[in-house]
Amino acid sequence: MRTSTSPRRGGALTKVLVVLVLLVVLVVGGGILLIDSVARAGIAAAGTYALGAKTSVAEASIGIMSGKTAIRGLEVDNPKGYAQEVKFVTLGEIAVDATLGNLTGEKIVIDRVALSNLVVDIEKGADGTLNVNAVVDSIKKVTGAGKPADQPADKPAGESKEALIKELRLEKVQVNLRNLVGGKDGVVEVKLPDIVLRDLSSKGGVDVLASEVSGVVIASVMQAVVAANIEGLGADVLGGLQGAVDGLGEAIGGPLKDAVGKGIEGAAAALKDVGKGLGDVGKKLGEEAGKALEGAGDAVKKGVGDAIDGIFGGKK
Repeated sequence: MRTSTSPRRGGALTKVLVVLVLLVVLVVGGGILLIDSVARAGIAAAGTYALGAKTSVAEASIGIMSGKTAIRGLEVDNPKGYAQEVKFVTLGEIAVDATLGNLTGEKIVIDRVALSNLVVDIEKGADGTLNVNAVVDSIKKVTGAGKPADQPADKPAGESKEALIKELRLEKVQVNLRNLVGGKDGVVEVKLPDIVLRDLSSKGGVDVLASEVSGVVIASVMQAVVAANIEGLGADVLGGLQGAVDGLGEAIGGPLKDAVGKGIEGAAAALKDVGKGLGDVGKKLGEEAGKALEGAGDAVKKGVGDAIDGIFGGKK
């Protein structure tokens, strides 16, 4: 009897184990989906807090086991007082390589962060201030930059940990200069070379870390635009961009500021080509505009001549 019932018990045990495994898979799978949605909301909230402008994320995929995380469709609205139909930043993807162990230890270590298809839109407000300067003011406020020693920045939520990003890559970066170059209306697209920053070290809570990394990215892009020496970019605009770089230098601190400087130095040759290429484009645009004006002048002369002939009975 015992031998005959053993297979039944074994079969029942197997079914129980299968059900348990399925439950574990469902719970873990549901947890991963929940982590993705929580991460998406958390990134948006941290970005809004750090940049002072609404930040949204379309998708976040957290690779707990693979160590590869992807954040897609990040957008930052223009600050108040600037064109709301235009985004200050749009970012195609942020790819992060970091193992779970490196994220949960005493020190957070991230092997690689790559930002690709980054577009930054720079424009001037009614008061002559660039939108990037408004964002910089928000970052400085969050990090406590410029405050007296007896008035430190508000402590952010979350545990303070030292963090190290071994490599930060900015790939396929475009800056749109809106109504800024040569005083002309329209948008000039500045396509920047890839920028690579190494060994970015920071200590602070999650919000401060988000602010500092945001500051590093914006400072790198603004400094790259200044270094490109774009023809037709007014002194007031250059001053605003350099002011943003200097303000971010206060916010992110010396080591991170030095890392930004080294990254721009590494792209110096390519940045010269960017400025030269835009200069040639500007020259051609000027020539075309001159031809158009010359043609318009000829047309006006002809129209006036025909009118005079008509009055005095000239051409019939």
